[in-house]
Amino acid sequence: MKELFLPWSKSISNRCLILWALAEGKSRLRWILQSDDTVAMIRALRALGVQVDDEWKGDISIMWWIDRVRSNTSIILDGNESGTSVRFLTALWVLFVDKVDEILITGSERMCERPIVDLVEGLKQIWVNIESSDWCPPVKIQKFNTQFNSSKIKMNGEVSSQYFTSLLQIAWMLPEGLEIEVEWDLVSKPYIDITIHELEKFGVKVINDNYKRFRVQKQKYNPVDLFIEWDASALSYIASYIFLHGWELEIKNLGSETKQWDYSFLNILKQFWFEYYSDGKSTQLKGKWMNSGGFHKYLNLDLDFSQIPDVSLTFMVLAIFFPGNTKLRGLQTLNLKECKRIDAMATEIRKLWVEVESDSKSMIIGSLGDERWDQNIDIQTYNDHRIAMSFWILQSYIWGLNILDKSCVNKTYPNFWRDLDNLSKK
Repeated sequence: MKELFLPWSKSISNRCLILWALAEGKSRLRWILQSDDTVAMIRALRALGVQVDDEWKGDISIMWWIDRVRSNTSIILDGNESGTSVRFLTALWVLFVDKVDEILITGSERMCERPIVDLVEGLKQIWVNIESSDWCPPVKIQKFNTQFNSSKIKMNGEVSSQYFTSLLQIAWMLPEGLEIEVEWDLVSKPYIDITIHELEKFGVKVINDNYKRFRVQKQKYNPVDLFIEWDASALSYIASYIFLHGWELEIKNLGSETKQWDYSFLNILKQFWFEYYSDGKSTQLKGKWMNSGGFHKYLNLDLDFSQIPDVSLTFMVLAIFFPGNTKLRGLQTLNLKECKRIDAMATEIRKLWVEVESDSKSMIIGSLGDERWDQNIDIQTYNDHRIAMSFWILQSYIWGLNILDKSCVNKTYPNFWRDLDNLSKK
């Protein structure tokens, strides 16, 4: 049986970079992901005066820096394509609004089209002098000498859980802690679970009232040495490849003990001709459908991806092999991501002569025909790593697909093409 090691989690890496930067003393992060998003976060932290040792030899060290924040200066922080960097840094600067004249937090052209207004409006409730441009970055934070007015805020939960993560990560340092009331329903709850789990490693307790209210008291925060967990989102592409080809593979460094909810993508595949086994630390994958007569018993599927929207793209490319129409629901956050993912995936899947219907929350994907496969088809990736990796699954099975701008996978999985080239060599 072949073996593969997944990359480290980008989501956990960027959370821990913020948490380490706030821990007094010296903290050590072992085996951080080296990707475009983590590099953007480290570059921004350095611009603030954080001492980061990142020789990428296995460990990253961060030194206590709060008392060295440069006063009476103007700083520009560029998060590039990284949504976690831009949103986490925006909340981080609540702690220093009385020291720095002005902070401008910005990003790439697409980043400056992604909404941040709910976080900005939430921060205004505790009297932060903050403004955003057309509800999106750039975000400008100016010196504000008045004491915090409130330890309670209300914030819309329908757009991004990252807004809540950004506040939970700094809440323990506020004079009276913080209470966040969630208006409407909170999306992507499993990512809040990851945040709370990482905070607990530093000794910070978060009271979670059924995702309707979060409370964090002012409390002590401990520097720790941590190992970053491996990436469950990346597992979805590998598992889908094994599923489609009917192969077997052992994932050596991620198992069912993970707190990452994207691991549950395996349970979706398990409804069909796919098996997986885990001892908690590693996972064995086994695809069987090619030996089982196809998908004919699975007509007109209806699947809910509201808790794991990022890996829904992975299943979109598998859906074309199922008979009838496959409906994917719970996709309301996708058009706010690195690109308008629902629109982009619909456009590219239609190039395969597959019928697709979509709206702002769902997609209905028809079945793949067998005509016209004597033509080459260019697949646009829209500078989106998840689109590139999802269509790679099809490229491995359907002759004639050409995936453009493959380097966009550097955002979260720089070694993707190398790993998959090795995997495809039987």
